[in-house]
Amino acid sequence: MNELSLIFKNVTDNAEIVLEKDKVYDVRQDDSFELEGYYCSNTAKIDENPNGLRRTAIYLKDRKNIIIDGNGATILVHGKMTPVLFDRCENITVKNLTVDYACPTMAEFTVLSNDCGECVIRVNKECLFRLDGNELIWQGENGADGKPYWEHGCTANKRYVKLYNPETQLSSDFNRNNLAFEKAEIIDTATLKVVLKNRDINLPAGSIIQSRSIVRDQTGSFFERCKNLVFDNCRIMFMHGLGMVSQFCENVTFSNCDFTPKEGRTIASTADFFQFSGCRGKLIIDSCKASGAHDDYINVHGTHLQIIETDGKNHITVRFMHPESWGFQAFEAGDEIDFIKWDTLIPFGTAKVIAYERLNDTDIKLTLDGEIPSVVVCKDVVENKSWIPDLYVRNCDFGPTSGRGVLCTTRGEVVIENNRFNKLWGPALLIEDDCNFWFESGFTTDIVFRNNTVSCCEYAAMWEGSPVIRCTPKVMNENSTEFVHGKLVITGNEFRNPPTGEHLILLEYMSETFIEDNVFDAPYSVKTKCTGKIKDKNNIVK
Repeated sequence: MNELSLIFKNVTDNAEIVLEKDKVYDVRQDDSFELEGYYCSNTAKIDENPNGLRRTAIYLKDRKNIIIDGNGATILVHGKMTPVLFDRCENITVKNLTVDYACPTMAEFTVLSNDCGECVIRVNKECLFRLDGNELIWQGENGADGKPYWEHGCTANKRYVKLYNPETQLSSDFNRNNLAFEKAEIIDTATLKVVLKNRDINLPAGSIIQSRSIVRDQTGSFFERCKNLVFDNCRIMFMHGLGMVSQFCENVTFSNCDFTPKEGRTIASTADFFQFSGCRGKLIIDSCKASGAHDDYINVHGTHLQIIETDGKNHITVRFMHPESWGFQAFEAGDEIDFIKWDTLIPFGTAKVIAYERLNDTDIKLTLDGEIPSVVVCKDVVENKSWIPDLYVRNCDFGPTSGRGVLCTTRGEVVIENNRFNKLWGPALLIEDDCNFWFESGFTTDIVFRNNTVSCCEYAAMWEGSPVIRCTPKVMNENSTEFVHGKLVITGNEFRNPPTGEHLILLEYMSETFIEDNVFDAPYSVKTKCTGKIKDKNNIVK
């Protein structure tokens, strides 16, 4: 086992671990903690990580009152890992720690020249590769068996590719099949001369190709059923699979943390930076900065589980429906659940969980405290209403990224203030809720979005009109007139550089909205569907 993991092998409660100042701790996936049974929301499908395998350098379980002072040290990952994993811990602080990958799983190369499909490309110096005939093969470092930890063809089915313009800091989807080469030769350790099979493809000199695997078999770090976690002054340069995942945790704080790419790279995370699934208490992200990801900055949600069987009395069987969320403990005895109508997203009953039984990776049998309401089996869903967090995002610098800003589906208090959202693929704020697609719950009651600067967001035009703030719960009943979400306040913000020349706020199934005292540098409009009170006043268009 590596030196760092040995330090954490026998940690007791009330300990302070201070790492050696500025030391680089090399950790390899084959000499670290190897754990099973850690099923993580929004990650791998059952066939991609069937046993919930996590390889981790820092592992704590059932520990309390621990301070981990990195003291400027760096965890340098070799392979694919979940570098830090806490399970049912309480009062844990991690500070002054850096995490990086020696060979990121996100491969990058720069197009030095392109003459009618005859290109010279330079691979990022930290990305490993080989040629198999004329095919570019991305690789990880060699493990203990002498073979690469991972290996993927450049045009393989599970590769996702984007074309990034370093001058504009904007990116676009790129068909991986257009990286098929008619001819390829290595000029030196980082430079190749290639001839594209599709010579007409737009691959301009100066652009950067970003390529990643879509398999989320590990995460940036993972915290399950913990309470009172604090991460302060941490520097995370790269995360594989998904970012910092908190699952059924209570009170989590990230302050003064830096999630931007290491110099010379353009990617810091292959997916979301912060994922909060089924949490409660206060989630605080304060004075952090992040840029360079292929998904959202912050995603806060619960999970809708579909009712697949009922005895008509006090037992129901529910199922995880999305293939990337399964296996984890979604209920405890004493939790309250809401029954949610599948086509309107409206609650229609409440019950308390007396007992639960895990039947298999996707199905859970619940014993409830009374008779259940009339449900549509294999349609209606339940949400665990005992695990609902408040969210506070303030003083952060987000951008650029190939995702959204804050994706928020929690009925707790939400305050997003004094942040900068710059050059986001999607909207700065997205409010959803659905039980037919991602099955991410639930409705919101009180969101305040104030004193933020929003510039060039939704530039990918994923939605008609490129709404910079979008509330679009997935209501399947087109005739529904019931509000899904509660109150949204948009005040004191500055909106700049709309990609379409006009700022758009899109609101659907929202009970009341206050759009006040904002400054727009171009005309703005508010588009609505099934909305209640809207107060639009004292906004300035410069």
